[in-house]
Amino acid sequence: MVYPISKLLFLPLLRVIIKRVKGVENVPPKTPFIVVANHEHHLDHLLVGYLIISKLNRKVHFISVPLFWFAKTKIYSKWAGTILLFDPKQAYQGAKKVIESGGIVGIFPEGILERKDRKENPKTGAVRLALETRTPILPMGIRFSSKPFSSTINIGKLIHIKNKKNIKKQTLDLLKSTYELRDELS
Repeated sequence: MVYPISKLLFLPLLRVIIKRVKGVENVPPKTPFIVVANHEHHLDHLLVGYLIISKLNRKVHFISVPLFWFAKTKIYSKWAGTILLFDPKQAYQGAKKVIESGGIVGIFPEGILERKDRKENPKTGAVRLALETRTPILPMGIRFSSKPFSSTINIGKLIHIKNKKNIKKQTLDLLKSTYELRDELS
């Protein structure tokens, strides 16, 4: 239900915000994947969601910390397609179920918003999920601007994580790649 409403309400608005999208050809049309992006604004998930909905007509299930009372309800979670992060293990299992059913999971390794401490110590769930489910990661760099036609998204090539050693370093490298993608469009 949320995606038909989102298409009517948010897609026209988001078209006004986005200036440029580069790398759309890297988005797999039918297979499951994990979107990993930098997170510098509260609307980043809408930009990524808009991109996937408008190009593939598929929704992204973001792992989300519920910041408002209504976002803490199971009804809202189901309606919005979010994977609520009350308990990290439970959220991880929810993300795994989405992948196993052929869906798309969205993860911001920095957590709630880009923070200096998370640049050196990001969450490793995306890499662990990719390893366990053998699902590729689609890196994205987002540069958000509240000015019309100013936000940009740069989509990298799919990354296949195969090495189970040094997950933290792989996560740092992945996060660094999202910053590089973002900065390429500056």
